Amino acid sequence: MERYLVKKINSPKLKNPILIEGLPGVGNVGKIAVDFLIDKFEPTPVCEIYSTSFPHSVFVNDSNLVEMPVVKIYSVKVGDKDLLLLAGDVQPVDEEASYQFSNLIVETIKKLGCKEMITLGGIGTMSEPKNPKIYGAATSKEIKAEFSKRSEGIIFNKTKADAIVGATGLLLGIGKLNDIEGVGLIVETFGHQFHIGLKEAKELLKVLKDLLGLDIDLKELDEEIVQEEKEREKGNKVLTKTVKRMSGKAGDMSYIG
Repeated sequence: MERYLVKKINSPKLKNPILIEGLPGVGNVGKIAVDFLIDKFEPTPVCEIYSTSFPHSVFVNDSNLVEMPVVKIYSVKVGDKDLLLLAGDVQPVDEEASYQFSNLIVETIKKLGCKEMITLGGIGTMSEPKNPKIYGAATSKEIKAEFSKRSEGIIFNKTKADAIVGATGLLLGIGKLNDIEGVGLIVETFGHQFHIGLKEAKELLKVLKDLLGLDIDLKELDEEIVQEEKEREKGNKVLTKTVKRMSGKAGDMSYIG
């Protein structure tokens, strides 16, 4: 098996599609947001990507059947806009593989006519933010100004961190080299490895609604947020102790990606 295997499923005809990336990362905020869009819009799969740079394991589903780790690109028309949704179970973690993977994605979406992208990620904080802020990083002054007009929920005038790690950042950089403009939306989220950033993903979806005029109802996420908070209350004391124990060893938790 080559390092990457791309299994083509459909060859859609699209007009200036916009890519929205949401792969696993801090709080899984991007993945939650894009998975929500997939559930709502039922997009058409374009291709599946398998790789030896993904974890050396398989997933066992509810039917006890094995599934390979996979990243998928979907297409869907929402209103007058064609969207490409990049979602999956994993992303490469080592530097060389991350570059190769991001290059592959950019090559694929460029062939589909993509000229604009929005990547989604989280920045880890030492505690769970009550009102998560979303910071923006753009590939040009022009698209930064354009996105600022479309949504007041993006903070462009403050530097929260110096780097965006993984595909969330590299897609923007490699895209820029290939004449694809883009913006990274990075939301504050609790930097604990077991934290599920439902509330933070909702904030990302609110901004996406503004930017793209998406007609989506976020009430279902509200129900999941309430349920997740109730389940967490039981183990909250243990979690707090764990975080305190880790805090002296964790160092900088402002990882982005």
